[in-house]
Amino acid sequence: MKTFWMGLGWVVVLSAVGCAGPRMVAPREVTQGSQTLEVADRSSMSGSLVNESFKLGKFDVADVDRDWNKKSGFAVSGYSNDSTTTGYSYNLKGAPEPWAGSCASKADKQGVKVLGGEASWGKTSITCECKSGATTASVVLKADSPDSTKKMSGELSVGSAKYTVSVVSETDKSNFSDSPAGFRFDGETGAVGAVEILRPGRVWLNERLPEAERPPVACLSAGLMLYQAPSDH
Repeated sequence: MKTFWMGLGWVVVLSAVGCAGPRMVAPREVTQGSQTLEVADRSSMSGSLVNESFKLGKFDVADVDRDWNKKSGFAVSGYSNDSTTTGYSYNLKGAPEPWAGSCASKADKQGVKVLGGEASWGKTSITCECKSGATTASVVLKADSPDSTKKMSGELSVGSAKYTVSVVSETDKSNFSDSPAGFRFDGETGAVGAVEILRPGRVWLNERLPEAERPPVACLSAGLMLYQAPSDH
């Protein structure tokens, strides 16, 4: 924080660091032996008129399209154009092969009504898919309880490999939003990665995760970072 004399009085300027929001604290079993993909050049705004591209470590998240579900070619497993309240697409570049990502969500209509027109994380089901050639990866999240805003779980699949997904709630300062801090991915041998969905976001890819699975996991993580709560407006 800095203070300046501007003639008519003292003006206090808060630094960007001082105003920064909470950050996810990843569990030690996630971070130990992990590569961290930091986010850079990400806008603080979102929407169809905003360039939402950003860097994710060595990858580029580009071509974010939030009007995608209103166009032809809408296709996320288990979702239709009529029943989907949020749909968007994007691309992950910088891997040996590019990955095309798309996400969709369905809101609990009663939950939307109770929350005044906007559904929290715990009132939705979310699916993201990433495709590269004949390879498909997906992550599916659902609320564990209709009364909880921060308890969700699901499964992440890359080809035949499957990982459980669970919420990470710990942050370095109070998180007053209805959003979880992020999610962790676990296999039979332990944690393989995690994603922070609080802005600006970041991704951890553990050494237990096979090299070939890291780009699709990064792609799916980007989809979760781009998620916005659906509304009935």
